[in-house]
Amino acid sequence: MERMDPERVGEGEGSGMRWSLLLAVIGLSITDVESFAQRQPAEERLSTPTAGSFDPTFFATTEMVRFQFIQGRLCLNCPQHRKGTQSRQESGVSESITVTSEMGVPSLHYVLHTNEQQLTLNVQHAGKVRMESRFLKTGQRAILEQPDFGTICWLLSDGDHTVSLDGATLLHLREHDTQVFDLHFGALFACLLRGKSLSMLMDETSLAMIEQARRGGTPSIEEITEVVDLLGAPTVVQRRSAYRQLLKWGTPVVPVLQALLHSDLNAEQRARIHDIQNRLRAVVDDTPASLAKLLVNDTSYWAVTAHRFNETQVMLANRHLAQFGAAPLSVPSTAGHRVAARTVNSLK
Repeated sequence: MERMDPERVGEGEGSGMRWSLLLAVIGLSITDVESFAQRQPAEERLSTPTAGSFDPTFFATTEMVRFQFIQGRLCLNCPQHRKGTQSRQESGVSESITVTSEMGVPSLHYVLHTNEQQLTLNVQHAGKVRMESRFLKTGQRAILEQPDFGTICWLLSDGDHTVSLDGATLLHLREHDTQVFDLHFGALFACLLRGKSLSMLMDETSLAMIEQARRGGTPSIEEITEVVDLLGAPTVVQRRSAYRQLLKWGTPVVPVLQALLHSDLNAEQRARIHDIQNRLRAVVDDTPASLAKLLVNDTSYWAVTAHRFNETQVMLANRHLAQFGAAPLSVPSTAGHRVAARTVNSLK
């Protein structure tokens, strides 16, 4: 996307949006056609296939592309790719990789066939990703579709039941049912991320989010909304100041900006928000600290991870959410799911 010059003069109208409505939009960043978190009776739940077994080393051995995990999303590292096609077929495993490039921006098509699973991965222009997995014995199929920006969709079907979920990041989606997610895509992710564990990254991110919430200092929904209104202010000085303030706040504003794109904004405001999102997207891989900063104001992620926290951590999270202008966590913590490797000593 072409970036907009922040100095550009343009007429804008204040949207006058109400942040109470915005809060509802943020809370719907995961839409629940049927949520894995709301468990069905055992006889009605989608069947769980047997995990396929293959040696996920093909990406590493071919060295044709390098994947990155940035802001909870997969993308290709543009400078590190090599065009061409490679394939292998041995011991019941068939794999092929094709890499193309347009003006230095790579695209990829990957296919895996085993006796148990069929898996495809398509990446267009480095950031638009589609994964599809199907287990041959059960017929269960899983599809992940990730656009360059915006909501990622996960569709899971076994022919009789279909579940559809939306989330801002791949972490949102995996949290709903880590077992099924990993069954379909776990080995592939470990390969794409060069052995890094999504499970460990999510555990460490949860702890980092609690620490980020304890420190505070991030803007509230109301503050962000007021500044976004000023992106459409009548004077260039006001628009420039608002633009710079949002950049200064950094990635904690991203979940709110994404939600505001569903609200009544003028063309100038939308263009500036897209430009801010581009500028706030890092070029290096996520760390627990960077993900915590991104997700600390994401109410939907707090909701799906609430089961991980002990009582003290829930108190810290709820204090932060109150300051942010959001509802407190309502999901009770479950001891079996907590990742509290360390405790928070006090509510400062």
